[in-house]
Amino acid sequence: MSQDDNKEIEMPEDFLNTDAAALTGARARSGGPTPDGAANESHRYAGFWIRAAATLADTLLLVGLSFLIFNPLRRMAGYEAVAFSPIDWIEMVVDFLYTILLTWWTGQTLGKMLTGIRVISARNGGAQGKLTLGQVILREVVGKLLAVIPLGLGYLWVGWSDRKRGWHDMIAKTYVVKVRRSKT
Repeated sequence: MSQDDNKEIEMPEDFLNTDAAALTGARARSGGPTPDGAANESHRYAGFWIRAAATLADTLLLVGLSFLIFNPLRRMAGYEAVAFSPIDWIEMVVDFLYTILLTWWTGQTLGKMLTGIRVISARNGGAQGKLTLGQVILREVVGKLLAVIPLGLGYLWVGWSDRKRGWHDMIAKTYVVKVRRSKT
């Protein structure tokens, strides 16, 4: 047997499919999930301040809707002095649908669109990033409630996490990534 017969045939890592890559610890060509479920490293994760700016933009939009639409409706219906009226319920549903539906359909609210960030799924390695409705509800309702309870520590966690994930992102298995290239 010659020395050449003892050499192993090596396949390039990027030739492997996702299943073979998971077994060997290599990366798949498709940019699919890594064995530990980490996101595709080509993503640029959105940090705390850009996410805060997106939230501020969404808040200003929803407060504007409240002043322009819901407050006049309260006055017309005579609910000005009532602590919690049926109009308030309608406003809560609109706010809820705005956040849930836009995030589910596009991965972005208007604030996220303005700041150039998007929520993607970590379940498939972030390759396609399509969110399920369950993930969105888990992230936007349950996760954000749990993130705010200990004085907002779950939101601040974005600043310390290596992939810029808050508790709500970890709970729902999501990442927030930049979708626009910076001009610098």
